[in-house]
Amino acid sequence: MGSRLLILPTIILGLSSCAGPIETRVVSSGAGLREPFSILAEDPPKSETAASARTLVLDQLAGAGYRQSDNGSLQLQVAFAERDAGIAVQTKSGETIHDVAVVKPRKPLQSCADRELRLTVTLTRIADGAELYRGSAAEYHCKARPTDVIPALVEASLDDLSSPKGAYTTTRQGLE
Repeated sequence: MGSRLLILPTIILGLSSCAGPIETRVVSSGAGLREPFSILAEDPPKSETAASARTLVLDQLAGAGYRQSDNGSLQLQVAFAERDAGIAVQTKSGETIHDVAVVKPRKPLQSCADRELRLTVTLTRIADGAELYRGSAAEYHCKARPTDVIPALVEASLDDLSSPKGAYTTTRQGLE
């Protein structure tokens, strides 16, 4: 009977390291876009993952009234990156060091190494090169595939398109 009591907590702890709340770190900047503009139609990226991310971004923007056009007034850039979350990324400007991405500590009983998945969306006005919006969303994942995560990253990176809020964190449920 005593061994049965130990098995249940072990199973629950094992499962909790795979599914649960996922923290999405969002950073947005720019003047924001309050009314729809046309987006310059361009060839999709060659990478299947990047092309999929761009398509999802275009779909969400189309839902907000944005349309692609051969003479669009905005250029859309979509970047997707995946890195080992055990590696920090820093930049240096003069003597000042800035953390771009910090090392994520491994959870107790975690069965695999975390990866950081990050999506950045940039909308630039073609006429003068002004960056009107930049939204970046990043999450740590152990088991989830990029194709499973990109839709949530697209939504988070475009969530405050009309009024960028800076850096903040949201939480959602899903597979880590």
